[in-house]
Amino acid sequence: MSTETSELSRPQEPTLLRYNDVPRWLWGDEKSGQVADWLYTTSDKIHFIMFSLRPGAYWRHSNSFKPTYDADEGYYILQGSLTLHNPQTGEVCVAKQGDVLHFRRNTWHYGYNFTTGETLVLEAFAPVPAGISPDELSRSAPPPEKIQDRRYELMQNWPWNTQEASEGETIKVLRPSDWLHIIQGDAPPVRVSLFVSTDRLTMGMFTLLPGSTSDPETHSGDEVAVVIEGRVNIYLPETGSWFELHPRDGFFTPEGVRHSYYNMSDRLATLVFGVAPKYL
Repeated sequence: MSTETSELSRPQEPTLLRYNDVPRWLWGDEKSGQVADWLYTTSDKIHFIMFSLRPGAYWRHSNSFKPTYDADEGYYILQGSLTLHNPQTGEVCVAKQGDVLHFRRNTWHYGYNFTTGETLVLEAFAPVPAGISPDELSRSAPPPEKIQDRRYELMQNWPWNTQEASEGETIKVLRPSDWLHIIQGDAPPVRVSLFVSTDRLTMGMFTLLPGSTSDPETHSGDEVAVVIEGRVNIYLPETGSWFELHPRDGFFTPEGVRHSYYNMSDRLATLVFGVAPKYL
């Protein structure tokens, strides 16, 4: 959940991001609560991390740490369950493993792990402000005047007012039935599932069948992809570079660089990715 930057996480060229080597960061303080982060990449266009919330833990805000940013954000729940709360509106959402949470710029969001297990989340964040970290920028944001812990207006007629509830959403929970699916490539075609596709950020996932290869592709933005299942190779046809990724390894591909994904194994391989500002 960190938006602090590190020179170690700012690659300029196609870069293999080994899980064991990516920088770690502890976001927060005693008042805000603390979140453990893995900083895969902060480029000029996209911020992509994984974060952990220990059992029973939460984050809110303090004077130094304020979870509201001028960016679109997508959360993929890799493990466990995350409850997200907008303290300005009282909106509360629950996402479980395999679900996605999405919210747009300047949305306050508190997070809670109301379980006995660790929660792990992959987060894509865009745009990245120039010359200053998003956390530094967010420190100037005034805190909510009053913390709303529920949507009181919905409590007199639930569940008959679900349409009213959806009209007031600032945070969306997106389950697989809500994703936008596209077919990409010819030999063989790959189904890409988009969680989020805005003018600032695209986030999604795809699975490679055993022995399959994706067509070479480029994007109109920087891409970060993280393997969540199986073994994946990435090939850069312009340079002949060849990389191997295992679960929780990532890869950074700058805008315009052609690349293909290979599954050389006899098992499924799945990746979660973020691209900013535009996928096409």
